[in-house]
Amino acid sequence: MKFILGTQSQRKKKSVEKVLKQLLPDQNVEVINFAAESGVSETPWEQETFDGARNRAKACINEDADYYIGLESGLVKRYGHVYEEAWACILNKDHKEYFGYSSGLKVPDYITKKMESLKLKHWEVMKFLEEEHNLPGDDTWGNYSSQMIVRDLSLEEALRNALVQIFAPKESFYHK
Repeated sequence: MKFILGTQSQRKKKSVEKVLKQLLPDQNVEVINFAAESGVSETPWEQETFDGARNRAKACINEDADYYIGLESGLVKRYGHVYEEAWACILNKDHKEYFGYSSGLKVPDYITKKMESLKLKHWEVMKFLEEEHNLPGDDTWGNYSSQMIVRDLSLEEALRNALVQIFAPKESFYHK
């Protein structure tokens, strides 16, 4: 079974491979990266996160595969707080869409206060803090929490929540 992943990110590819191995242990799966643009902001906000995942999946549709995956992380404001979450969109060959999203990790007040006081976007503040504190640039969740929780978990959760709609057993409510 062939999956096209709408990004060049090796982090996202590893997350996809891990989840597919867990959900489809008896299947021979192949995951191919494809350079797909999200069409949204550097750090998507609210609806943009959903749109980015969908845009990435749709950009892959002309490639030969069984499924097309878009993954996107972004920010959302709920109940007066900012959270980072991930969205997944999967398209099959018939262009049917399946969506899943992750739980959100609260963006530390330290970060949101820096955004407000410096009048900078999230990604700009994170870049500044990564340089100032010598942090890796590819894991906001890890940087928020000193590696206690990493962004891979949100990517995997969003993807799993979308994939289960396709691959749940036939007796599940997803196939009724």
